[in-house]
Amino acid sequence: MKNIGILVLILLASAGCSEKVVSPSLTRDREARADNRYDYMLAEALRQKYVGELSEAATLFEKCIELDRNRAVPYFELAQMYSAAGMGGKSLQYASTAARLEPSNYWYQLACGSLFTQYEMKDSALVYFSRALKADSRAVEVNGILAGLYSEKGETDKADSLFRILDSEGALTPDMSLMMISGLLGMNELDEAARRTIRLLEQHPGETRFRALLADIYYEQGFKEKSDSIYTGIIEKNPDDIETQLLYLISLVYRKEYSGISGFLGNIFRSDVVERERKIAVAQRLAGDSAYIKDNAESLIESLTILEKHYPDDEEIMSLRPGVYETTGMTDLAIKRYEEILNSVKQGFWFKEKLMILYAEKKEYEKLYKLADNYSRENNRSLLGKIYYALAAMELKEYSVADTELKKALILAGNNDELKVQVLSLAGDLKYRMKDFDASYKNYEEALKLAPEDPLILNNYAYFLAEGGGDLKKALRMAMKVMETEADNPTYIDTYAWVLYKMGKYRDAHREMMRIFGTSSERDPELLEHMGFIKRALGKCAEAVIFWKEALDKDNTKTYLEEEIRKCMQE
Repeated sequence: MKNIGILVLILLASAGCSEKVVSPSLTRDREARADNRYDYMLAEALRQKYVGELSEAATLFEKCIELDRNRAVPYFELAQMYSAAGMGGKSLQYASTAARLEPSNYWYQLACGSLFTQYEMKDSALVYFSRALKADSRAVEVNGILAGLYSEKGETDKADSLFRILDSEGALTPDMSLMMISGLLGMNELDEAARRTIRLLEQHPGETRFRALLADIYYEQGFKEKSDSIYTGIIEKNPDDIETQLLYLISLVYRKEYSGISGFLGNIFRSDVVERERKIAVAQRLAGDSAYIKDNAESLIESLTILEKHYPDDEEIMSLRPGVYETTGMTDLAIKRYEEILNSVKQGFWFKEKLMILYAEKKEYEKLYKLADNYSRENNRSLLGKIYYALAAMELKEYSVADTELKKALILAGNNDELKVQVLSLAGDLKYRMKDFDASYKNYEEALKLAPEDPLILNNYAYFLAEGGGDLKKALRMAMKVMETEADNPTYIDTYAWVLYKMGKYRDAHREMMRIFGTSSERDPELLEHMGFIKRALGKCAEAVIFWKEALDKDNTKTYLEEEIRKCMQE
């Protein structure tokens, strides 16, 4: 008993004198002061936000969080501010914290779901919208949002169940109805889609788009006459209505009934009613339809010219017509159009890139050299510019320029092995042309370390080894490896045959070349030249001369073949 009494006395004494023990009234005092500071800071932060002093407001909201990390308001306010400033990561972080702190707050859950939707994080958005619905089960609009998200994700069963709830509560809007029907079409439930579309038409009998939808569903069901009848009625009722014409045009494209499109297309492109974005969507849809382009390229080009006149300074629209030229193989017209565009726009980097590619394809190296030089200076960090500048310089025998640009390109390629392989391959080609065979082979060895199975690298390296008097056995191994996967490629067959020729295996080389000339219409001057040499090695000079003359006709720079022809004819 004495020990307990002494312990009690000691505890009482220490309670009276220790600074570490705070009385209950003092604790309440401090909590009240902290609350007052928090409330003052929050009020001031809100005031600063509403007068437009956003930086000061953000600082004060952050101080509120330092005072009390368990209150949601400052997190929510900061989430809104960071979202408006384009700081998506911080916005999502703060919004999700606010939603976590107050799970029963409908508005926080809804705002959080909206932010995640904005940043294309739809799985997370579904979580928060579901929580919003849990916080307020009467929030019909959230059902609509959830149904839309499920539709986008392809979870049509979940979407349809929510649409049915909305429908039963009379809250299904026309746009929601269209989304619901679209989901049914995705599930191939055509009968149910038709039934709901008919019901939608009963509610909105004057809506042309719903009638067009029903016509399209009938077409999918195989009821073409019913579908045509609806569309005929639509057109006859409003023949000059541009929205009607657009709906009908889309239907014709879908059915691949192209004969009546051009007239509608011109009207749509001239219209001020149809938005620019929808016009571009229609143009791109037609430009990407190979069946349409095959027989209607000229008609589409005329229509695109109309569209260009309507939007004379719109670069996206400017790009459509030359794109059609490219698709249809009218490369010269595409080049001409890109050149015209570059004379009318200030920078036009995208057009310059397209033009560089086409100049390279057409082997217009003088033009490519000038354009790529300019582009490379304007875009010093552009790998594309460096590569095309180097390519043009190499073809024009400006080897020092090409060497400098490829060194820059290799730096810009960084750690991207695929890009590095392309640069090293070009460097190998350049060094071979400069007669620096060791440097050429070294570049190809480096490329093969990164891409040991790449047929282009193996082929080019094998060819240069054969041409440069290098390791022919190694060249043969690489050429044979390429043949395992590219046995029908004329360029690769030619390399394989050329290696065999250099090894003195003329019959084998001839057999391989006959795979090209005996079965295809390939008449590349380089291949013709090689076949001539192989023919001569087999003692068939007259045949060799025929191949060499054809090679000269196709490439008049091969003047050295004239001497080979003269020698052969004397034998």
